[in-house]
Amino acid sequence: MQEKIFIQRLALYLRSGTNLVIDFGVLDPGIPCPQIESLKKALDKPESEETTEEIKEKAPLEAGKEFIEFKGQREVHVRIKEIAAFEVIPLVLTPKEQAKTE
Repeated sequence: MQEKIFIQRLALYLRSGTNLVIDFGVLDPGIPCPQIESLKKALDKPESEETTEEIKEKAPLEAGKEFIEFKGQREVHVRIKEIAAFEVIPLVLTPKEQAKTE
């Protein structure tokens, strides 16, 4: 029996109407990929809920962090303000056994 492959598929829905899909290979499907956790932290609190003081405190620290970067088989950079929504879909791939040829 062949080994199962676990993937977490990240679907990003951008404000422009574009959708991006990025797959991450993981060892345990129950534990979110570190790059997905980074995205959650970047989008943790909507700007509308931030106080003026929080925005001032955050500005110098994250001035250079307009983009979030995803690395894997391909490198993807997305402007954080462009992300309207996202979803994470856990997938389990089970390769088929190849037919024996004689």
